[in-house]
Formats: sequence, structure tokens, C-alpha cells
Amino acid sequence: MSDLGFNKIAFCVLGTGLMVIGLNEVSHAFFHTEHHAKAGWDVPVAEVSSGTGPAIVEGPRDYFKLISEADVEAGKAVTAKCVQCHKFEAGAAALQGPPLYGVVGRDIASLGFKYSTGTGSLSEKEGVWDYEHLDRFLENPKKYAPATLMSFVGLNSRSTGQRDRANLMAYLRTLTPGEPLPLPAPLPEVAPAPADGATPPADGATPPADGAATPAAPGTPASGAPATPAPAQPGQH
Repeated sequence: MSDLGFNKIAFCVLGTGLMVIGLNEVSHAFFHTEHHAKAGWDVPVAEVSSGTGPAIVEGPRDYFKLISEADVEAGKAVTAKCVQCHKFEAGAAALQGPPLYGVVGRDIASLGFKYSTGTGSLSEKEGVWDYEHLDRFLENPKKYAPATLMSFVGLNSRSTGQRDRANLMAYLRTLTPGEPLPLPAPLPEVAPAPADGATPPADGATPPADGAATPAAPGTPASGAPATPAPAQPGQH
């Protein structure tokens, strides 16, 4: 094969390659293709609760209901988040945090432990670790005591946070050499709001039963009762 023939073949191959590359670039200009960083389906995974027990409670919290319905064994499982810094056995020494045996009902920041000090610290808190104080602290330690040295973010999941805290407090309540801290009184039941357009009964009045007749106003004959005839006028019979 002569050099001229070889050059023709090489030119055709090179030209074909350049044409394919050109067509590919033109197609990209007209048809945009998105490239994803990962393959597969993005499937949301539901959070798993630490166990049975009451769900999250908004507004005033009924600690009688929360603790009495809590799951003590599930609360013990929650302590897996705490064992790196706290001991739960009677007579245990402090680790990075104070021991938690007997914490329910104990004075806040009362052990021989180096608690945080200054404004917004646990050392400035008064009272005992009752259910409300524990609940608020476990929910968000930095919000409860901004100067706390505790780095734990809290049990504040929207779906399981209240349940986990109630279960944990129910378990901590059992870690005591004496009687557990009594449960507070339950919150009073809230009466349901009246239906739209309905007039609530006056104080002390009993609403009529379904189907019962509404009492007539004074001076008005009851429904179905015969009307009292008017007195005869002079000259009439």
C-alpha cells in the first residue's frame, strides 16, 4: 500500500472520530442530563423507639400519667447513651459526670463533684431533681443550664423524645435505697370545647338530654298543652 493510500485511510478514521465527538457535544448542548452523586432510592427510615410507653406530650406534662405508663426496662436500655459518663450502681464513683444512683429526689448539684459554676450553671439551680426538672434537663441540657459542661444534646426527638425521657425517669426512680419519689397528682381533665354554634349551659345548669324538650319560657305554654281560653267579654256568649 502506498503512502498516499495510508494517508487517506488515516484521514478518514480521524475525520470520523472528530465528527462523533462533535455530534456528542452538540447533543449535550440540546439535551441536559443531570448526574446524581449516588444511586438508589432515597427511602426515609422511621425512628425506632426505645420501647413502649407514652408518646410525646405538648404543653403541660402530666408526669403522673407519663411515669405510671412508662416502660422501666426500656428506660434501662436508654442508659446506654449515658454509661460513658455516668455510673448507675449504688456507691459508684464519678466518671466524667456524677453517679446517678438515687438521683431522683436528690438536691440538684449536691454531690462532691465538680459541677459547672457561674450564671446559668447547675450550681445555681435550687430544688431537687423531681420529674419536671429531670425531664427538662434530659430534653435539652444546654437550654436548662446554659453553662453546663455536659456535652450531651438531650433526648429531644420529636417522635420518641418524651417517651424515652419518661422511660428513663421511671427506671432512675427505681435506683434508690428507700421509697421512690412519689408521683405528682395527675393533671385535671380538660372539658371538651362546645360544638360550633352551641351555647354552653349556664353555671350549675344541666343540659337537656338528646330528644328532650327545651323548657318553655315563663308565661309560655308548653308544647302540646292546650292554650288557656281568653276571658269572655261583655255581650259575648
